[in-house]
Amino acid sequence: MNEPPFEILLASPPEYDDLVAEIHRAGKFIAQVAMIDGVIVLETPGIDLNESTILRRVELDGFLAAIEKARKRLTAPKRES
Repeated sequence: MNEPPFEILLASPPEYDDLVAEIHRAGKFIAQVAMIDGVIVLETPGIDLNESTILRRVELDGFLAAIEKARKRLTAPKRES
């Protein structure tokens, strides 16, 4: 299976106090990792998103690696500007 790589994008949605790490592949949203009340959570797209903008099926091993990469980016120490 020769799929495009997973992409991790840090975002700052207004409904979150902290950054979230979005997981994408081929320009489509898969899930996001967020810190809520000190707990790292995985959130998947709901039914309110346009199906053409999301990806609902990916291979497990690659996705697990992407989740771990997203977690690491989200919890990395913040650098001074």
